[in-house]
Amino acid sequence: MVSAESKIAQIGEIHFGGKVGRQISKYAKENQRLAHDLAAELDVASGEALAAMRRLRRDPRLRRIDVLVKAILVARHLRRARDLCQGISAEMVRFNAAYRREFLEIEEEMRRRGRRADGEVTL
Repeated sequence: MVSAESKIAQIGEIHFGGKVGRQISKYAKENQRLAHDLAAELDVASGEALAAMRRLRRDPRLRRIDVLVKAILVARHLRRARDLCQGISAEMVRFNAAYRREFLEIEEEMRRRGRRADGEVTL
């Protein structure tokens, strides 16, 4: 299992030089995977945290507090974070699609004309 830190480091090592289309596709795919994995983790954590907080009802010091309501309010933050990660995943798909929509025709035209036939761009 690859840690999140190493995944982020791998993403950071992707440079947008050379064949830009491939690099953008790789960048979007790796970010999408990271966001998807993080969303799954937050979903599991939300359920586990809610269950753990609900068990606090048995604590005599918390008898006067509505623990269930407070647990739901706290767990909601994890679900919101999960939703944001799912949004990041979806935006990475849109990012890749936008690049392809805006630049694919230009790359094809450049290949046909013979200028930088390999589609490389130097930065």
